[in-house]
Amino acid sequence: MKNLKLYVLDLGRMRMDQNLIVSQSIIADSVNPNKVTQHTEFPVQAFLIESSEGYVLYDTGCNPASMGPNGRWPLEFQQKVPYYGNEECSTLNRLKQLGVAPDDIKWVILSHMHNDHAGCVEYFPKSKFIVHKDEFDAAVHAYATHDYMSSYIWHDIDAWTRQKMDWNFITNSDGDISLLPGLTILNLGSGHARGVLGLHIELQNTGGVIITSDAIYSSDNFGEPLREPGVVYDTVGWRAAAKRIKSLVSQTNSRVWFGHDAKQFEGLKKSTEGYYD
Repeated sequence: MKNLKLYVLDLGRMRMDQNLIVSQSIIADSVNPNKVTQHTEFPVQAFLIESSEGYVLYDTGCNPASMGPNGRWPLEFQQKVPYYGNEECSTLNRLKQLGVAPDDIKWVILSHMHNDHAGCVEYFPKSKFIVHKDEFDAAVHAYATHDYMSSYIWHDIDAWTRQKMDWNFITNSDGDISLLPGLTILNLGSGHARGVLGLHIELQNTGGVIITSDAIYSSDNFGEPLREPGVVYDTVGWRAAAKRIKSLVSQTNSRVWFGHDAKQFEGLKKSTEGYYD
């Protein structure tokens, strides 16, 4: 626990309809029959954990070639959830700023395999990848069936299938996984996606941090009552994961860092400013 350092990587921004972040947050009614929804901006982030046993990268962000006429994302997908990120906020550049090369990363944990979390898998061929088996299967199925409008991006998957990658799978029956002293992979199961992995990090000075990724988009989803996102694969599983995270917060007195909370992210110390320990 004493050896862990946690870096917050700012990987740019995306936008999508507010109703996809919090389901039914903007609804027309008889008083406002033409009520207009919003295209809301939110952060794209990843996390680097430095330990005496090696570096751990949690998520890889969007691929820098995602957008544009020849981008990896289909144009309709680009319009629905556009990504805004320059070279400075690319995953590789954020690591380079810290003096870390792709081959220095021992483990890459993918919270899930959607476009803004697994876009740069191909850059880490020497790392050990950890992902939920159901999520991996869903991504490969989307690739094999040429489902171009899926959040599992065909061209991103095509890039890493051309390399020999070291995949390590977590299943629903495995429970949580202690990867290092002070670092636990939370096996949250299906909810937002087919299989979501969170993190619980115990830091000497900061205390406990639970990183939810898209298991919980933002504090707006995590209140009482719980408010589901508009992008969800399994609503029952989503609520179960949210309640489990609430229970873990109570048990460990940990803080929670959400997957796409713009206000919270603004207040976090970024990797260009330092780290949490």
